[in-house]
Amino acid sequence: MMEESGGAAAAAAPTTTTTTTGNEVEHTGASNIKVQVSYGSNNFDVFVLPQSTFGDLKMEIAKATGLEPEAQNLLFRGKEKDENERLDMAGVKDNAKVILTENSPTIDKDKDKDEEEEENVEKVEEEVKEISKGVEAVSLVRKENDEFAEQVGSLEAVVCSGTQVSDKDFLFLTEMLMRQLLKLDGIDAQGEGRIQRKLEVRRVQGLVETLDDLKVKNSNPNPNPNPNPISNVPEASATKATQEWEVFE
Repeated sequence: MMEESGGAAAAAAPTTTTTTTGNEVEHTGASNIKVQVSYGSNNFDVFVLPQSTFGDLKMEIAKATGLEPEAQNLLFRGKEKDENERLDMAGVKDNAKVILTENSPTIDKDKDKDEEEEENVEKVEEEVKEISKGVEAVSLVRKENDEFAEQVGSLEAVVCSGTQVSDKDFLFLTEMLMRQLLKLDGIDAQGEGRIQRKLEVRRVQGLVETLDDLKVKNSNPNPNPNPNPISNVPEASATKATQEWEVFE
């Protein structure tokens, strides 16, 4: 009796066989359903159990196309389906149509991302290098300006002591400082280098203005000039003129 029951059960169980013809994968069996797969300009059918998952369907598609399951996207009714979702639960019935698309390889995305990051790093390094070059160039000009500033200071001490100096000294220093301004103008500086260049330009301009003032003072070495050289000018008028000059300054 046990053997007869076992034999009856085995006979009642559905059998499934697999055949492959061209690009069509077919599982013949009473419980299988046919799923029409559209892949670009190609169309083919696969046969699976309705209780199968979309992951199982990808495996069958891989047999027909050679496209690995992880590289497949399956769309049913316009939505991408998760590979763990069952076909019957998603509403896939016999002769249902599924669209197959191919994933872009993850390795290519990672490669593009790495290349982009590498380009950004190189760009930042290049910018830092340019800034450093500008700062270094300004620093070299600043050292030269330090020497000219000392010469202007020495000249100022002599002039303020009441000693006259040759106009050639003023012309020489003024010409050298103007050359320094040209050097600074020719420096291609970015960021911090640009700020340093601007400060140094102002410094040189200040030295040139100091030389101009010293040149005027050198032409009149008398430390106590007569504020009222014309004797016939009334005292009130001289006082008024002095007040107006102070207001102008």
